[in-house]
Amino acid sequence: MGNKTLVRLLIALGIVGVIAAILHFAGGGGGISRKSPSTAKKKVFANFPINDVASVTIKKKEGSLTLSKGEKSWEVKERDGYTANVEPIASMLKSIWDLNIGQPVTIGRSQYGRLQLVSPDEAKSEDEAASILSFKDAEDKELASLWLGKTFERADGRPSPMGGTSMSDAGRYVKPGTTNSVYLVSETFDGIDTDPAEWIDKTFFEIAQLKTIELAFSDGKEGWKLKRDDPNGDLVFSTPKPNEKLDSTKVASMRSAFSRAQMEDVLTGDALKETKADHATFKIATFEGFTYEIALGEKNDLNELPMTLKVDGKFEEKRKAGEEESDEEKERLDKQFTDELKRKKDKLAQEKSLEGNVFKIRSFIIDSILKKRSELLAEETEEGEEEVAPGVTLPGLPSGAAPIPAPAPKAQTKGASKATKE
Repeated sequence: MGNKTLVRLLIALGIVGVIAAILHFAGGGGGISRKSPSTAKKKVFANFPINDVASVTIKKKEGSLTLSKGEKSWEVKERDGYTANVEPIASMLKSIWDLNIGQPVTIGRSQYGRLQLVSPDEAKSEDEAASILSFKDAEDKELASLWLGKTFERADGRPSPMGGTSMSDAGRYVKPGTTNSVYLVSETFDGIDTDPAEWIDKTFFEIAQLKTIELAFSDGKEGWKLKRDDPNGDLVFSTPKPNEKLDSTKVASMRSAFSRAQMEDVLTGDALKETKADHATFKIATFEGFTYEIALGEKNDLNELPMTLKVDGKFEEKRKAGEEESDEEKERLDKQFTDELKRKKDKLAQEKSLEGNVFKIRSFIIDSILKKRSELLAEETEEGEEEVAPGVTLPGLPSGAAPIPAPAPKAQTKGASKATKE
């Protein structure tokens, strides 16, 4: 082999080696390309330790949020350890464990901003910043992390109202935190948010079979109490005043007060310090044996207000058997009673766990029932003479009384008079 041939061979091998190194490390600049996917599915994390995860931190450019396992359930750190909604957390962990690579993406680090894969601490704007999921064990040791980048959109074949073809989310660019590898996956991770209100357990209380409802305002004026003797009956004033007439249509909504109560958030920190639930208080008793005390604050410009809750319950612990019950009937009725008693006690325990917190609710929950006493009364009709037809004598007038005269005819114009004559 000649010297020239040997030199050419060495140069060719060197070029191939450089290209291979660039493709392997993808550490420099350059464009973005997606490799053809393999027919075999490969996970982003070969062995994601889903059962060892004790906390999840979500970090974005605008802030962060931490979810951690407590003694009984998951908790939201930014809400002073308030109980988290377990379902979206479990769904997220399962998605990470089962996350398959759709397509590997060749991209240099200088191009990470185009796919929103720049560290939130280093990104110049939210348009470049990744959302980082960090998973730790009970000893606060990091198990894995995943960087969520730009959402991948695909034309769905439908016309867009803005013109052109409509686009829909079809995946997301991701990067395991310990590598420079970038993948396109089919999961979009839409629910990943740093707003604590999106993660708290919003299971609330529910009032059924209302028996009495009482409202007291902080100024001591215009309060009231309504009652009914039957679960299907109408509400009436517990202590009516003379010449007071309750408008049944105005209190109809009271019967279902707080039957579908919802809360938006739990107030903590500075928001809690600036809030007082001292404007009005409802006291409610039900036919099932529950009693509630619900304190409310003033409504803000966003139609939101603070609320606190106290709840108690007293239930019959033993069923009174009928005189002529068969053994089969007794067994069936005893079981029904036991099941119902358990339901009540479970409900009481769940609702008592809400005590000690200040919740943010929307005003539509109480707008129809937060009424002053005077606003519950029937409107009085003004007394006056009844209108009658002209020339008609009213019944009951003394005989010989002059009838009401008919109004004088209107004067006609000259043109009208002339037309009449003609």
